[in-house]
Formats: sequence, C-alpha cells, structure tokens
Amino acid sequence: MAKSSYTHTSYYYGMPDMYMQMGYFPFPTQAAPEAVTGNVLVPYAMSMSMQCRYYLGQTEKIDISGTQGYAALVNPVRSTMQLYINDWYVSNFTDHPVEMQLWFGQARAVTGAKTSSQITSGYVQPSPCPTSQGQILYSSGGAFPPADGVIASTRILPPMTTVNAEKNGHWILAPGTALMFQFPQAEREGGQVLSAIGWWEQPLFR
Repeated sequence: MAKSSYTHTSYYYGMPDMYMQMGYFPFPTQAAPEAVTGNVLVPYAMSMSMQCRYYLGQTEKIDISGTQGYAALVNPVRSTMQLYINDWYVSNFTDHPVEMQLWFGQARAVTGAKTSSQITSGYVQPSPCPTSQGQILYSSGGAFPPADGVIASTRILPPMTTVNAEKNGHWILAPGTALMFQFPQAEREGGQVLSAIGWWEQPLFR
C-alpha cells in the first residue's frame, strides 16, 4: 500500500511558544531561572540607633580665656553599659590656634564639672528611648593633667574651625572610665571651644 502524502500535524506544534508565553515550560529538561539573591549592608551604628542604643550630645561653649578647660564623655562606675565611641567634633571659636589633648583615664579624676543636658538618642520617636548612661561633662579651670590617666594624643585646632574624627567604635569606655578633651592654659583672649560626641551603648558582659 502506498504511503499517503498527507501527514498529521504534530499535536505539540506551536504549543511550546504558547506555554512559554504563559510562564510554563512543557519540557522536563527546561531549567527554571535561579532566584536572585542579594545582601543589604546596614552600618553598625545605624543598627544600634534602631535599637535605641545610639546617643549624641554636646557641651555648652567652654570659656578658655587665659585659663584651661575640658569636655569629657564619662561612663559612671555603676553603669551597666560599655560606651563605643563613633565620632567626635571640637569647634574652635577663636581667631588663633588652640592646643587640644585627648586624655583617657578614670572617671573619678573628672571633678568640678557641669553636666550637659544636650544629649539625645539617635532614634527620635514619639515613645522616647531610654536615657543614656554615658554623661557629657565640661568645665573651665581645674588641675591638668588629671591623675589616673594618660594623654594619648595632641591636636592643634585651627582658628574658627571644627575638627572631627570617626572612630566607628574603636574606642571603648568601660564603667568607671572617661575620655577627655582638654585645652591647656595659654595666654589668649576671648577663647571659646565646644565639643560634641556620638556613641552607642551595649550591655557589659561579665
């Protein structure tokens, strides 16, 4: 019997394109596209702020006209937190350079100072975050350098300039310790400086 010249069209003729347009793959060997994965990097200081653990504050203007002065971040002895310093700023409002020394030592050496009320949480919300355990103190006069500590760095502040540094938590204050920005006595008139600092607090692990 002669073979018919008529042949049936394949049942699947045109079907793959239709299935693919609908998002289906009729062939078992067709691999589905892999899911795209990605990572979002959140700065650690931001994560601390979202947990109500980041704080920032400043002193009032400190008069250093013909005298010495200082600003300090103090972690009280009875604190249950460690203070991780993120950044600091010091402004020189005079028209001449000012020497500044960074001092690390015992909190009990910081005496005769005023306590700054200009401290806030980095996370501002209707339900306020807990009050910081770290304190910002400042004063004109006093004995320099204080006992129970060491001057670790000296800077020169240019006139009418703000100097700053980001530490990203590299400096840590345990309970009963302090970081002080001290301005040694010098012959000057109308000298004023101001200090600001940002830090986060984490529970002390014993």
